[in-house]
Amino acid sequence: MTLKETKLSKEDYIPASIRIPRHLDFDSCLEHVDYNIERLSEMLTNEGNVHIFDVLNYIVPIITNVCRLVEEPTNRDKDDTFCLQTRLKSCRPEDIEKLESELENIRGNDLYQKLKYARNHTVAHTNSAYEGYGATQNALAEDAIYLIERENRLKNLVSNIKSLIHNVEISVRRKEGKQLNVATFTIQVPK
Repeated sequence: MTLKETKLSKEDYIPASIRIPRHLDFDSCLEHVDYNIERLSEMLTNEGNVHIFDVLNYIVPIITNVCRLVEEPTNRDKDDTFCLQTRLKSCRPEDIEKLESELENIRGNDLYQKLKYARNHTVAHTNSAYEGYGATQNALAEDAIYLIERENRLKNLVSNIKSLIHNVEISVRRKEGKQLNVATFTIQVPK
């Protein structure tokens, strides 16, 4: 597999996606990650030339979506954002220690550390006036290859995050006295 170099202007970069508010269906965030892992894997394991910009279209959402779920946001919208760290505050007190331990295991995973490093040192530069944006492309392409070479472990990490989200939400429902097997939806019909 070879990657084609491209000369793109800064305006050609796709911005990192926004965080999901905690009151919406956050599972779609990880479904998006699963989809991008599959597409990236297909792309990088097929023979032939792969356009580096196509690789960026799949690797950036993986990095940003996983990190936004695990790491607490640094901006002032912490209360309006779903992430595991902030959601733990709403759990039953007797569950918090076990759930925090699971979260720390995820954060200690070497593939998660790779994703977090990529978010902090390369993805952040795709939207700025960073002079080395060509180097950013190459670094993200190398990260993509590294992650797909460890695809099963990456899928396992995503599965662990899904499991932790489920356990956190079950704990929150128990604390709020809600039934565990009932979901409510609000549908608005335009007049």
